[in-house]
Amino acid sequence: MKRTFIHAFVVLATALCVVWMFTACVGRDKPTEETVRKNVERIGLSGMRTEFIVGDAFDTGNLTVTVSYSDGTTEVVSSDVYTVDSSAYSKDVAGVYTIAVKLIDTAISESYKVNVKKADVPVHDWTDDGALKILMIGNSFSDDTIEYAWSIARNIGIQNVFIAGLYIGSCTLDMHADNARNNRAAYAYRTNSNGKMISVDNYTMRDAIRTVDWDFISLQQASGSSGMPDTYDALSYLTDYVHENMRASCYAKIVWNMTWAYQQNSTHGEFHKYNGSQATMYGAIVDTVQTKVEANDSIEKIIPCGTAIQNARTSYVGDTLTRDGYHMSLGLGRYIAGLTLIHALTGLPIDEVDFVPTGMDEIDLPMAVDAVKKAVRNPYEVTESAYKTDPPAPTVDPTKYTALAFELEQGFYNSVDSKNPVNIIKDNSDFNRLFLATKRFTPTEIPVGSIIILEPGWQYRPERWTDDAVQTTRENNTTARKVTVTPAWWSGYTYRAFNISKVGAAEPIHDKIDMAKSAFRIYIPKEKT
Repeated sequence: MKRTFIHAFVVLATALCVVWMFTACVGRDKPTEETVRKNVERIGLSGMRTEFIVGDAFDTGNLTVTVSYSDGTTEVVSSDVYTVDSSAYSKDVAGVYTIAVKLIDTAISESYKVNVKKADVPVHDWTDDGALKILMIGNSFSDDTIEYAWSIARNIGIQNVFIAGLYIGSCTLDMHADNARNNRAAYAYRTNSNGKMISVDNYTMRDAIRTVDWDFISLQQASGSSGMPDTYDALSYLTDYVHENMRASCYAKIVWNMTWAYQQNSTHGEFHKYNGSQATMYGAIVDTVQTKVEANDSIEKIIPCGTAIQNARTSYVGDTLTRDGYHMSLGLGRYIAGLTLIHALTGLPIDEVDFVPTGMDEIDLPMAVDAVKKAVRNPYEVTESAYKTDPPAPTVDPTKYTALAFELEQGFYNSVDSKNPVNIIKDNSDFNRLFLATKRFTPTEIPVGSIIILEPGWQYRPERWTDDAVQTTRENNTTARKVTVTPAWWSGYTYRAFNISKVGAAEPIHDKIDMAKSAFRIYIPKEKT
């Protein structure tokens, strides 16, 4: 009897526990692990150890894995939800090895590269000497990439910057390799150590490599061949050549500049290779970099310019980032490429960057930063822009700024005109009637901190003079809606003036002075008036 009672009690208690557990589980309505994982979009990696000496056992260092979910949230996860595949790593052989990190029970993964060096080869980081030194071996697309790189690097806090490029228009990997084999003095060597680009002709690749203890030496394919895997046979020769010709004191990392797809309406002669499709070309570039470039263990990092541009194309600017269907636009396009270069190579944050070159609208800066950050985080996949709609029209706080009063005259300046470099050119031609010009201003009249506002449909050319002699270069027309005057905007010039016209100089405005004044405005900080 007693035994029967105890048995019945145990059965009853067990049943109550089962009911309680079922009720509790149902009531909590907690998403299952499978549901959570279905909502994961990507993982990001940071803090991992990437430099080793031959003989070092592999370790992840301070690896942090961040999961990004489809709802826009992120979470740092513990090591029990991901695996690290280091099977490619060899502690006994110097080289570059790929380490893969995979989220358990998903297909979501990310990889990074580690460098194993001989004991007698110092582990080098670009910060070791406080300077950033980059050499781009390329063509016009590398020229686009480095145009603003020096100024961007300085703007984010790097004090000593040296940017250089070896340039031959449309130069392919095969052409670079042939020039290297024959030590041809075929390049324009373009350098920037102080904010101004200097070009020297008839340079060899060998001399450029040996000139400086570079931190990074970049290679790239010509644009038309960038998505053609069968054009990459010379890559191994070039990486070996670069290594063999470095100075003994140079421990540069060889990197790859992944270029961009053409604008959709491009008339480039090689666009047919991709069926005249931007999406096809971008996909081919990505696939080729993954299969041909990543397979080369000497390539230690990818500069995802092509993905940054593609990301930006999903924003409100759309497919407008080239000046001719394939080269980057002189303002925003080149800026995005340069920002990608610096962010990808240094790893420094770019959220506070505020350098904006002439010709670029500063209201586009947040979009550009967004596109670049997403590309560096996810270099082989387009990530939609967070900036889908046109920013609101720029405004100026009337309590802090005073509108500058100025007059306009029919005509225009041409600072590179040997006959009349400093005066407004006036005549009664139809062409002359397309323009209105301001007076020449000094830095005192338009001080640093002033703001230039331009309405849509209009453009201006900011002329500049160091003296009253003929100048060597002119700036291009810009449609930037808001430009803040910085020390770089003046950049040692003595005078500035403006040629104002409708976009594309599309219609006469000689009799529309009031309309032009309303469209083009300059505001001076009140503390400087």
